[in-house]
Amino acid sequence: MARLSLLTALLPILCAVLATASPLDDEQVKQFMKRNNTGVKPLLHLARREAAGVKTRHLRPIVETAKRDSITGPDVGQVANFTGSTPEPERGANGASFLSPSNTGIDEENPDNVAPPTTDAGVVPNLKWSMAQSHTRLLKGGWVRETVITDLPPSKDIAGAELRLAPNAYRELHWHRVAEWGYILGGTGRIAAVDSSGKSYISDLKGPINGSDPDIYYFPPGVPHSIQALDSGLEILLIFTDGNFDALGTTFMMSDWLAHTPVDIVAQNFGVNTSVFANIPKTDPYILESTVPPPQLGDASQQAIPDPQGEVPNPYVFHISQQNKTVAPGGWAKIQDSVTNFPVSTMLASALVYVEPNAMRELHWHTADEWLYIVSGTGRATAFAGSATARTFDFQAGDTGVFPVSYGHYIKNMSPTEPLIFLELFKAPQFADFSATQWLALMPQQVVIDLLNISSEVIDTFPKTKQIIVA
Repeated sequence: MARLSLLTALLPILCAVLATASPLDDEQVKQFMKRNNTGVKPLLHLARREAAGVKTRHLRPIVETAKRDSITGPDVGQVANFTGSTPEPERGANGASFLSPSNTGIDEENPDNVAPPTTDAGVVPNLKWSMAQSHTRLLKGGWVRETVITDLPPSKDIAGAELRLAPNAYRELHWHRVAEWGYILGGTGRIAAVDSSGKSYISDLKGPINGSDPDIYYFPPGVPHSIQALDSGLEILLIFTDGNFDALGTTFMMSDWLAHTPVDIVAQNFGVNTSVFANIPKTDPYILESTVPPPQLGDASQQAIPDPQGEVPNPYVFHISQQNKTVAPGGWAKIQDSVTNFPVSTMLASALVYVEPNAMRELHWHTADEWLYIVSGTGRATAFAGSATARTFDFQAGDTGVFPVSYGHYIKNMSPTEPLIFLELFKAPQFADFSATQWLALMPQQVVIDLLNISSEVIDTFPKTKQIIVA
């Protein structure tokens, strides 16, 4: 009993000591810190840090604060409003704040990942990839980075790349198993090619100069070609009609081929002495610098070689700046495909879309996978996969995405002041889409009334032609 009484008396004292004692008071710790860098702090349990005089580096200190509602007004699926604070996985009464650090920069760019709208449901795979996340291959005279199926697994039909060429630099002579389509992001350049009948083609290319729309080009599978930047340099968005573009047997370089063929065979083929090919590069350069500057923009004909077979019947270059716009209430679109205006582009259809601030590309779907590239601006899109399944994504310049065949979707410009410009690309000979508004407007009205519980007066306001973009 005496021992129990003693313990009972000492217990408050022991608790007080344990609550206030600092590990820094330990003699061995003091000796360690004296021998070593005095800036070193021993690892402390969070509960001991304050007592030890160590300020927390936690990005979100645990403090008693009123719960912040990330939604203002009725929650109808709008973007979560973080009121200028760090994004948190909270939406109204649902979710809870981070206790550990998060990548705030990525969270801020993707609010619909952090706090998804209530309309999202089920499991939709990731349909977005940013070129900024891709590995950049630096080369003498430029660089290249890609979005392929390993980055964006749902994109089976299309892969993309950004290619930069310094002034006068070349993309070396090569060809592909798949079709290649290019959109000039900036600068000026020149392409040259020869088709299977031996007909040649050479043409200059330019980006969006003085606010004009840029040029695009298309090479059918197998067509050998070169690309050269002119004195302002060149940057291109490249599109290929196979998501697994990095697979063996997709791209073939001329120098690589000759370097891996017996030299006597190469010499016999070209009718020269073997010494002529003594300096073939042992590894393909991919990009190389020009030893002589090419003729200036507009003077491509000076480099053209007289061809007894003549020129290709269908030009490989299309000037978007010379194309009329399809104007809509909230912007405009320009569509290019082999059926309408770009005959050579039989395997790839495209659309350049301009969406005014706060406007949107209407609710629609396609008969082929849509590959998306954001040229400029910020956008938001929800992919509806059917069976009560949907997911919302946020896009910035340089982002790519894919909406699989028949997925319903829209793309809204989230800026109140800046336009949203993007490309829609399809592995198809012709651009085709289906408008949700047009569909409802042209159906027997009672079917729509019974399904959606809306009045005939409302249905009468639905346009019977595709809007493409709505304000």
